[in-house]
Amino acid sequence: MNTSTTHTFGHLDNGFMQSTGKDSFADKVWIFDTLDNDSHLMKYPLKLHLPLFAVCTSGSATVHLNLGHYEIKPGSLIALMPDSTLQGITPGEGLHAVFLGVDLGFAREVMPDIHALLPVMWGTRTNPVVELCGHDASCLCHFHAFLWQIIRTEEGCYKREMLMNVLRAMLYKLMEIHQGASLQHTKRSRNEEIFYRFVHLVERDYTAARTVQHYADELCLSPKHLSTVVKLVSGLTAGDWITNYVVTSAKVLLRSTAKPIREIAEELNFPSLSFFGKYFKKHTAMSPQAYRKQHDH
Repeated sequence: MNTSTTHTFGHLDNGFMQSTGKDSFADKVWIFDTLDNDSHLMKYPLKLHLPLFAVCTSGSATVHLNLGHYEIKPGSLIALMPDSTLQGITPGEGLHAVFLGVDLGFAREVMPDIHALLPVMWGTRTNPVVELCGHDASCLCHFHAFLWQIIRTEEGCYKREMLMNVLRAMLYKLMEIHQGASLQHTKRSRNEEIFYRFVHLVERDYTAARTVQHYADELCLSPKHLSTVVKLVSGLTAGDWITNYVVTSAKVLLRSTAKPIREIAEELNFPSLSFFGKYFKKHTAMSPQAYRKQHDH
């Protein structure tokens, strides 16, 4: 990305980016406009624990999110929700963007009626990238700049109130944009509706249920019908989606935590460490130990 001054304010819960400031709002808001090529956001699978928004201002990139691939260009808004899995970002020429992440606890403070954000959070699961009109893109970039200016200022008696109110206005703007975008995507085919419901169920149940039969039962369909629909809509089989969620989650835990592999196997609901090792090697061609060693920097 273009080189520019970067200020990180707080960090993501998985700790890959620590605050460089000593602001009293540390760990509440995360704001920056530069990604290094070695950044975890660029190349490592990771599970997000807070909402992260970005607006591309120049260049292009491919974002690998929740097993999907999304192209962004100038004017693209991408929203990454908590529990999303980011496999990495492949930058194009001259990529530059502005980023904002907000701790969920702080967001609830900023917006007591945070339930109003739920439709937006669900909409971004199936439509994480929105193409902005020039006015909306400029508006979000101005909000970003204003927030950054407030954060950088010395402590003042109303700094917290200013930050909260500007952030509240920006969140309402994001709600307005995503609600407008969702109106354009309300008409789904029957097959698309089945597919989106299936993915939602896999996100919820993949650590406990790894059979197509389970999800077919949940959707009151036959396994064959479900598999056919998922293949038609996504190009992958239902089994591929389930396996990819499990393997990607395992990679995230192996790469971004120091948990013993036995504990990871239990967290993913495998009956034994041996079974987990065979499953992981079958789908990645390496053992969990080898994968962790390869990515242990």
